[in-house]
Amino acid sequence: MKLNLFNKKTVHLYDDLKPGPRIDALMVEFLTPVLEPKGFKYLKSKRKFKKKGEFFDFHLSWFGRKYNEGNRSVEFDIFINSFSPKYRKWETEYYKLEKNWGNAIDGTRVDYIDGWDKEFYNLGWYDLVKYDNIKLMEKVVENTKKAGFNFFQNYTSLNSAIEKLKEYPIKNLELIVDFYILQEKWKEAYEFFENNKQWHEEEEKSEGNVPSSQYSINRRQPFELRKEKLKNWLQHQAIRKR
Repeated sequence: MKLNLFNKKTVHLYDDLKPGPRIDALMVEFLTPVLEPKGFKYLKSKRKFKKKGEFFDFHLSWFGRKYNEGNRSVEFDIFINSFSPKYRKWETEYYKLEKNWGNAIDGTRVDYIDGWDKEFYNLGWYDLVKYDNIKLMEKVVENTKKAGFNFFQNYTSLNSAIEKLKEYPIKNLELIVDFYILQEKWKEAYEFFENNKQWHEEEEKSEGNVPSSQYSINRRQPFELRKEKLKNWLQHQAIRKR
C-alpha cells in the first residue's frame, strides 16, 4: 500500500495510480477480506465481486466518474444488486419469450440501499481526493457488512425475496407472481395479482393504444402473460370442482 500524507489529517492511498486503477486497488484491498469469506469472488474485468447462489446471485460493483482526472478528481459510486439467471431462463421458457429479458432482479446504487450510511458520500459519489482514504474505505467496509449483507439476505429464498419485492408491488408484480408460481402457490399468486392489477389496467386504458408509450414497450406484455396463466389456472380449478 503506497501512502502519501498531504497533511496530518488526510491520508491518500495509491495516488501514484490513475483514477480507475486507484479505485480498483482500494476496493479490492479493503473488501476482499470481507467478501471472500462469504463466498464472493473478485472479477477484475467486470470491476465487481460476485457470489453465485442456488437461485440468486449477488453482485457488488463500482465505477468511476466519467470526468475523473489524475489527483484532481477521483470519484466513484457503488452498486449492490441481486440477479437470477436461473429465474430468467425459466421465465423465457415458461412464457415462450423470444429473448431473455435480463437477469437483474433488484438493486441499485448505494445511495438508495436501505441503511447505507452516507458519510463521505456526496451527491452520489465517494471522493478520494477530498476525504481521508482510510476512513472513507473503512466506512465502505462497515456499510457492506451491515446494509450490503442485509440487502443480500433478502434474497436467500423465494419467500424472502417476495417479502422484499412487495415493498414496491406495482413495479415488481411480475416477479412476485412468478416466484409464487415457481413454488406452486397459485392461490397466492392469483390473490396478489388481483389485489395489485389496478395500475396496469388503468395504464392499458390510457396508454395501451400508444405503441411508443413506456407501458406498451415495457409492461404490457409481461402483465398480459401473467394474466393469461392465472386465468388458465382459475378455469382449471373451476373444472376440477364440477
